[in-house]
Amino acid sequence: MDNSIIIPKLRIGRRMVDPFPYWLSLLGIGLIFGMVGIFFLFRDGLQVTGLSNRVPWGLWISIDLSSIALGGSAFVFGAIVYILQMKRYEAIGKLAVLLGFLGYSTAGLVLLMDLGQPLRFWHPVVFWQPHSLLWEVTMCVVLYLTVLVIELLPIILEAPIFEKHPLWEEFPFLEKIAPIAKTVMHYVHKIGPILAVLGMTLSLLHQASLGATYSVLYGRGIWFNQSAPTQFVFSAMSGGTALLFILGVFVFRVMRPGTVEDKVLYNVARLAGAVTLLLTYLKLWDWAVSNYYSFNEQISLQTELLNNVAPYSLSFWLGQALFPAIAGIVLLMAEKVKSFKMLMAIAVLPVVSTIITRWNYNFSGLIASTTYDPFTPIVRLNSYTPTWVEFAVGTFVICYWWTAFSLAARFLPFKAHQAHH
Repeated sequence: MDNSIIIPKLRIGRRMVDPFPYWLSLLGIGLIFGMVGIFFLFRDGLQVTGLSNRVPWGLWISIDLSSIALGGSAFVFGAIVYILQMKRYEAIGKLAVLLGFLGYSTAGLVLLMDLGQPLRFWHPVVFWQPHSLLWEVTMCVVLYLTVLVIELLPIILEAPIFEKHPLWEEFPFLEKIAPIAKTVMHYVHKIGPILAVLGMTLSLLHQASLGATYSVLYGRGIWFNQSAPTQFVFSAMSGGTALLFILGVFVFRVMRPGTVEDKVLYNVARLAGAVTLLLTYLKLWDWAVSNYYSFNEQISLQTELLNNVAPYSLSFWLGQALFPAIAGIVLLMAEKVKSFKMLMAIAVLPVVSTIITRWNYNFSGLIASTTYDPFTPIVRLNSYTPTWVEFAVGTFVICYWWTAFSLAARFLPFKAHQAHH
């Protein structure tokens, strides 16, 4: 297959302009703005944020949970390529590994800022708290990020600079590194199935535990439901696979035409649609159990207060029920639709739905929380407004994600090796 990279350009007047340098410059401005916020955060601590004891999780944790969810395609396609042996998805599986690494490394950066004591980031690895769901999530994320780094190495080592390249004359050490790079690639390919099993196991464990965490936290009225662990797993599969399809069309149809067949991309869209519909079904049943069949007065009071300060119910019915259902049906018929532009636009909906789901889970039980009094529980409305430092740090991690992805899309080949296997 043809693995040459085509540089997309924009027509401005009579000129064809490469937007890549301008795009990187824009991201660079965002990174600089973010570093200013990080400086004030590290100098003054969490007091420069809008967080409090009553609302300890805010904008950063929402970005953290969303980035982890949107990296969910990595464990899905690791299983498809290495466990189910569907090698026609190998190239797009490599893109999924990249998205997984970016999602989890972004989450790691966010947590480093959110700790308050960033120099103690290593404590969970040394001081075990096996009774804590969040400790289990932390260990799974650390181990899975390690797996993703190992899986990412061969993709980076496939860059043209590690093959016969003009830079070898200027930098002779690159020619010496090339054989080592090929050896590393060979052994990582051999242990691919083991890495896939580890990745899938760790992902399922921590995604489910993230959902289970909300069942034991303060303000459990809205948060409490038995299907939350399953919903978190399926939301990662839905949003992550939808994002993989969107970026896969750009990487493999615009920049590398011929690397991946259109049918493979259609199947990725269909998988995203099927999981999105299943997730929507679970959410509707969960709503019915929590609201229609439940006699818990605190849930209705919490919902009423949330609707007064935010479009909580509207965001559920539109962002988590109606729009995902429409998107799921359209994506499921991807081969009949055949318009990649329309499918990419529709695939945005599951991505947004995943972000809304994590956002609502993160805030609902904190903003409108119930007291612990077992006899006369009351619902208390809390307030939270992110400061400019929180927006700066959020801008930094998002710009990091886009910078890394843009460089990878521009310079990495994402080649398939059917013959090798």
